Amino acid sequence: PANTLSRWENGTTKPDAESLAAIHSIALENGATVNFFKKATGTQPASQKLRNGEASGKSSPVTKGISRMAAFLDFQNVGVAEKDFAKFNKSLRKKLADRFPNSKRSRFRAFVDSGKNSRMFESNQWNVNKGSGNRDKDIVKAVRDYCQSNAKGTAVVLLTKDGDFASLVKEMQGKGAHVYLMAPPGASKKLLDVVNKQRRIPWPA
Repeated sequence: PANTLSRWENGTTKPDAESLAAIHSIALENGATVNFFKKATGTQPASQKLRNGEASGKSSPVTKGISRMAAFLDFQNVGVAEKDFAKFNKSLRKKLADRFPNSKRSRFRAFVDSGKNSRMFESNQWNVNKGSGNRDKDIVKAVRDYCQSNAKGTAVVLLTKDGDFASLVKEMQGKGAHVYLMAPPGASKKLLDVVNKQRRIPWPA
């Protein structure tokens, strides 16, 4: 049968309620899902996310804009057992290599209590910082120092679940640094809220 419903184009003619209701009924009768009653959101198009290297997905590589990467491990806060550290380290490095394939320089720094034996970290190619006895303060200073030059070309990967670092994340984002989070289960909501999902890297298995 001939289509008796009025047609409209975007910005030309607004559909009336009867037309919308008729289309909705026909669609449902034919098994189609109609979404035009849902409010549109201002989400970034998938094509743009792909161009920016920030497409959703666990292993989407960031291919532009990052020339160096540094991982900062808040060791006492994340609950990795010493016997599992070698496996953790291998999985971590694989994830970061996949995420930042074009990074020319990588740095790995572990922040531990002053009494901690550093050999485990050094044997897995981590620089150890026992610092002032205040790990949070030491991590904040290290991240700030690292981002002083070329913040916009820098990826900072925080391995922590501590919500106290939320302000540091926002500070570095404001300087143009690319801040990523690897957080174990039980991470602070305050911390998760300042890092969008595309910049949360799954915790190493």
